[in-house]
Amino acid sequence: MTRRRSPVKADASSPFRLHCLSSIRPPDVLGRRILITGDINTGKTTLSKAILDALCASRLSSRIAVVDMAPEIPEEVAVERDVLGVGGKLLSDDKEVLYLASPLRPPRLSARTEKEALLIAEENREKIAVLLKTFASSGRDILFVNDVSLYLHAGTTERLMRYMAAATTIVANGYYGEKLGSGIVSLREATEMRKLIDAFLCHITLPAASLGQKPSVT
Repeated sequence: MTRRRSPVKADASSPFRLHCLSSIRPPDVLGRRILITGDINTGKTTLSKAILDALCASRLSSRIAVVDMAPEIPEEVAVERDVLGVGGKLLSDDKEVLYLASPLRPPRLSARTEKEALLIAEENREKIAVLLKTFASSGRDILFVNDVSLYLHAGTTERLMRYMAAATTIVANGYYGEKLGSGIVSLREATEMRKLIDAFLCHITLPAASLGQKPSVT
């Protein structure tokens, strides 16, 4: 039987304070699996970018790969559905970073029916699998995953973890909230995201900005 390790707890004395963007240090990140979750527009990609920039500033960019799963959302759709700001890309100015992305569509925002949403989710899963396989064969050991929940619309946590096994350091972010509603795709995503949270020793939950709260780190 595999014994599950206790989650990392952060307090005032802990060096692991990633919510303080100016205090991020590579030793706080390297060798960890860090998952950042929250509802839409809570700063998940912003925090991931701050961590990415800190590692690049420490000359680690040749070891870094970014698998960007953020979908393409037409502005008119974002306005109509009140989701402006969703789908931000995780980009680096450092050209040594391996950036992997593919055109993806948001199932819940693009589809007219549940069946169509499932078809879009499956198409996305196949494209993302190619990106993850490319990372696995890249020889890079630091992996950033932006909008990881998009893979979990149709993929599984178990398969995802196998794809990411080559990484000794993982920083992933993903949607885990209520703003995008329910439905088959949302139910699948929520189920698999709970599994993914269990698979990461460090889980940072970002609250809605309007709440004025600090992130929860477990």
